Amino acid sequence: MQIIGTDIPETEKKSKKLIKIILIIVAILFIISIALICYITYLKSTEFKFTIDEKSVSATEDLFIFEGDNMYISIKDFATLLDYRAYNGGYRQFSEDTNKCYIENANEVASFELGSRRIYKTPPESQTDYEYFTLQEPVKLIGNKLYTTPEGISIGCNAKIIYSKEKNSITVYSLPYLTQIYIAEYENNDIKENFNNQKALLYNMIVLSNTKDHSYSSNSKYGVYSLDGEEIIGTKYSKIDFVESTQEFIVTTSDKKVGIVTSAGETKVSPQYDELKQIDRDLNLYLATSSGKKGVIEKNGKILIYLEYDEIGVDTSNYSKNDIKNKYLLFDNCIPVKRDNKWGIYDKRGNLILPIEYDSLGCIAGTSNNRSANNVLTIPDIEGIVVCKEIQISNNNKKKYYGIVNSLGKELIPIALETIYSVTLSGREEYTMINDGTSYDVIDWIRRNVSSQDQDINNSNIITNTVDNGNIILNNISTNQM
Repeated sequence: MQIIGTDIPETEKKSKKLIKIILIIVAILFIISIALICYITYLKSTEFKFTIDEKSVSATEDLFIFEGDNMYISIKDFATLLDYRAYNGGYRQFSEDTNKCYIENANEVASFELGSRRIYKTPPESQTDYEYFTLQEPVKLIGNKLYTTPEGISIGCNAKIIYSKEKNSITVYSLPYLTQIYIAEYENNDIKENFNNQKALLYNMIVLSNTKDHSYSSNSKYGVYSLDGEEIIGTKYSKIDFVESTQEFIVTTSDKKVGIVTSAGETKVSPQYDELKQIDRDLNLYLATSSGKKGVIEKNGKILIYLEYDEIGVDTSNYSKNDIKNKYLLFDNCIPVKRDNKWGIYDKRGNLILPIEYDSLGCIAGTSNNRSANNVLTIPDIEGIVVCKEIQISNNNKKKYYGIVNSLGKELIPIALETIYSVTLSGREEYTMINDGTSYDVIDWIRRNVSSQDQDINNSNIITNTVDNGNIILNNISTNQM
């Protein structure tokens, strides 16, 4: 006979066993949940993250291309994310050449070219001022788009780019974003309206004033500091302008004399000139102006070309088809100078290689009857420069005649041509010269009549000219050779 209550311990045992099983299951589920959370967190941490100015941005599949340890960025696609306008072709060339592209905003234009390690930057309103930067790697064509490295994008788009392979992230800070941050942090900055000085932020420097007045008044003095607050240039100059390509500063004293101070705070050129302008980064050459006269100085302040010229460099605004990047240094060697309305050429070492006796450089194509003709200053295939003299034909009559010299200042064709012009055919410039009413292909004629050795020496004794009925005619070369 079973007594009521004798099975309670057995029930309690079953209840405890069930509770234990439930607790074990809960513990297992908890561990699994923690593991899942950790795994999801890990997956999120390894997910590619792309931010611009602290905001997450979706990247298209081909925006970034990784080749081993190298990353390449689509120039035009990335630029549009930073509110730049992007175009095919060279700047001011009006072509759709996909081997070139340029990007622009209100402050600057940056130009890229396939296979080139150089980036050219210029203010959009200028046809002659520019800076260039040399990259570690050339621009690449991947698919049908031009790509460059983070270095190239940082320079071209004026941005800080931080790539972390470990975090699988790309962080971008645009120049407008950085400017707003430091305007708020430093009330006495000189970056609000000064675009050149804004760019100093990209190199961890800032131009500051001793007052909040940025009108460059006599009361305002300027200096340069690191973003960590360390003084680089003392706050004693009436104006300071950052030169990005050399990371140096052009400083102006209270008596309006300018000099150059490096980003290390070293005086490179003492303030003694009325104006300084960089004309070549690799050679570190500067155009110097004093009392209205111009010359060229080297990086240590040594004079390369004495300050005794009315002009240095040519006006390239009439020669857009020539694609001249540096009006001060043609073919990386020739520095055109003008004195008393006569032109000559120095080389980059300061030697006068073409006497100062020419009336102008270049030929305006309006002298030809061909409406599609382009003006010509330089002929790249032969490193030729067009020179001009006005010849006295009669007592009251002067006429312009043209010749060609090479980048060493040596004469290829003497002053004898009525005109020189180019015509764009299939995207390429073809050059024509006219002598005594007859047209000749410039490149073909020089290659057939001037040997490669002769092109490097003065060959005026080989090809000469004479005046015949008011026209100058090339001699010593038969007509059928021309």
